[in-house]
Amino acid sequence: MFIQNKEKMKICIQKISNKNKKIAENFRKREWKKFNKEKGYKWDEKKYSFIATDNKKIIGFVDFKTVGGAAYLKQLIVSKESRRAGMGDLLIKKFEDIAKKNKCHLAYLETSEKHKEALRFYKKHGYKNIAKLKNNKFHFVWYFLAKNLK
Repeated sequence: MFIQNKEKMKICIQKISNKNKKIAENFRKREWKKFNKEKGYKWDEKKYSFIATDNKKIIGFVDFKTVGGAAYLKQLIVSKESRRAGMGDLLIKKFEDIAKKNKCHLAYLETSEKHKEALRFYKKHGYKNIAKLKNNKFHFVWYFLAKNLK
């Protein structure tokens, strides 16, 4: 799609493909780096993923990132057979310990109304509901929870 604007620029918006993916990624990194430098931010995003095993069988998974003093828990999953045995406790502790080591002051996550056990689990670990979005993904109610880290 070509657009000609007032400055007589010929603007073309195109999907990122394998051919231009590296150029696009370099542009994105370069421009964010400039913006962060101008604003005095240090954007130091780190991503983590861990599995929990029992006799070489995966029974748990945690995936999260830390950035700007906040830690975002993307996924925490424990196999149905291994629930209520403390595995979730160990995985959330791993998440919070790494967040604290990265000097995060806040941990946050989201879960849906369909995950009632998860909602109780996070609240048991000190997470408080900070927002509720109705009719969000899959038309479910989604809860955003957060916890201040010390």
